[in-house]
Amino acid sequence: MTDFPFNTSYWFDSQIATSPSLSGAQFADVAVVGGGFAGLSSAHHLKSSKPDLSVALVEAKHIGFGASGRNAGWVLSLPPVHWLLDDFDDPRRLGDIRWTSQFCRNNIVQLGRWVANEAIDCAWTPSRHLLAARNLLEVAALRWIMQRYEAIGQHCEFFEKEKMTRLVGYPAIAGMAYEFVSVQPYRLARGLRQRCLDQDVRIYENTPIQTIRSTSRGVQLIAADGATLTAEKVILATNAYTNSLMLDAEIPATSTQHTYMLATEPLKPDMLDRISQTRTPFGDPALSFYIGRIFENRLIFNGIDRASRATPEDDRHLPSFVKLHREMLRRFPFLESVSLAGAWGGAVQQTPSDAPIVRRSKSNPNVILNIGYGGGSGVGMALLSGQLTTGLVLERGPIDNDAQRLRTLLANSRFPRMGPVRAVFGVLRKMVFG
Repeated sequence: MTDFPFNTSYWFDSQIATSPSLSGAQFADVAVVGGGFAGLSSAHHLKSSKPDLSVALVEAKHIGFGASGRNAGWVLSLPPVHWLLDDFDDPRRLGDIRWTSQFCRNNIVQLGRWVANEAIDCAWTPSRHLLAARNLLEVAALRWIMQRYEAIGQHCEFFEKEKMTRLVGYPAIAGMAYEFVSVQPYRLARGLRQRCLDQDVRIYENTPIQTIRSTSRGVQLIAADGATLTAEKVILATNAYTNSLMLDAEIPATSTQHTYMLATEPLKPDMLDRISQTRTPFGDPALSFYIGRIFENRLIFNGIDRASRATPEDDRHLPSFVKLHREMLRRFPFLESVSLAGAWGGAVQQTPSDAPIVRRSKSNPNVILNIGYGGGSGVGMALLSGQLTTGLVLERGPIDNDAQRLRTLLANSRFPRMGPVRAVFGVLRKMVFG
């Protein structure tokens, strides 16, 4: 198949109301660049901590245009995924990872309560994610992963072959499920947008920022049309789009990956049953990383494919969609005749350690970085990131010890060089000894 129904995101509304663009010369105490989950969280937490602070948020397109409105809608309470390869025999390190997982979980619970109280129409659904093993090697990998998840406080459940037929419709000999929340991500972003507006955050949409520079009056944002916004401090929440900016601040090295997604037309109940009788979201415990979920009687199927740029051309990279569609049909060949309702892609920013970057720029302390939300924990971490950035902006006042602790853990995060070896030997031991 090569004729895909491309769109920017299947999740977007057909008509999107936006705030006015930046015009003239504006001023604020704090400017937030980027209207995704990280930027919205930053603006909201600042106003909650200091309501009289003047906060302006600038977005190049519309709120939720980037990865926050194009992802699969999985909100995980996991720490950065590479941390699961770390040395769990070190009680201090295990304690830090377990604490981070609980910190994420607490924030997600609080956000869920707000969604319910405010009646945000984002299909917020506590659920579980099933990893389905198709061979003995994957079964051993699942048992090793489950041991790690439980060590950091995640509630997991293991399924033998006889129970798998109800959970997922392709051949699987075992499975492991853990808790997560599924959402309609764009609607969640819209709900957070309204929350910020209610707090008197000034939101400027359709305002691509080209240059960020220091001046005698503060840090100045210069838009493509020449409009300016000057602030004492700037929070960069631009993630995969950070490298498109001209700025006089140091940006750590990151890579850009691309996720690709397909949505089928609505499916009849008997066909949905063949995907999953329990409608359980599923994925593979393998490096290929393909996941799926049922939403409004459709199969949403996606995977991360390659290093890329954050461009419309990469969003519609045809070989990646052909590969993704082939993988979907390999698992569910009965979908061969089913039409697709949407095909879309989005860039995500990945750091070498899988941990986001939340700190002041080393070359300009008035520029605060809040970027790097790729990987399995990206959405969950981005949604809580405002608690981390607030202390970097408000240098006076009560110290948030939890935020300070997590910032320190993220700043000291390194990819565990022995992690892959640890994983291989751990999986092999599970194959031999069970």
